[in-house]
Amino acid sequence: MGNETQAAFAARADISQSALNRILNGGDPSLDTLIAIANAGGVSVGWLATGESIPADPGPEVRLRRLAFRASAGNGTLAIDEEVEQVPFSAAALRRVHLKAENARFMIAEGDSMRPTIEDGDPLVVDIADTDIIDGRIYVFSIGDQALVKRLRRRGSKLYMRSDNRELFPDEEEVPTVEPVRIIGRVRWVGRSL
Repeated sequence: MGNETQAAFAARADISQSALNRILNGGDPSLDTLIAIANAGGVSVGWLATGESIPADPGPEVRLRRLAFRASAGNGTLAIDEEVEQVPFSAAALRRVHLKAENARFMIAEGDSMRPTIEDGDPLVVDIADTDIIDGRIYVFSIGDQALVKRLRRRGSKLYMRSDNRELFPDEEEVPTVEPVRIIGRVRWVGRSL
């Protein structure tokens, strides 16, 4: 916000001053509010969401398309968003993980099955061109109408998924093939490169 008043910044971001005040006092913003604040502040959602300090010159940004669903890092849900918006993101961060902007998609994880690697509400960047399974890497994939974020590995012709939260999800599970399985892409960034 710099020297700008809360009221002026909130008006420029098109959010209520009470919502901004709640966030400044430690409340969590919704994704739409996070995007509005990032756009008004001229910073990427990634910088804003991770709490990392912003360098004096964060460098150029690119706009990433947001996946049209939210994938669950829990029991699995697929919520379709009506609008596919674009989110500002650091071009330097994409270069660090060797990811082309046209193949990168932004999304928010839901659930706690991938803790501590991925927390509920973490911003993710997914490489939609990277769909070949590398054992132990984290992927976004769908089973029928469910989208999930899990570690995947192959054993012969079978595919297995595993959660990082071994306390709540101790067992590796075979990915069921009763419904269609689609690998959407590999998670390459969670507020940091993976």
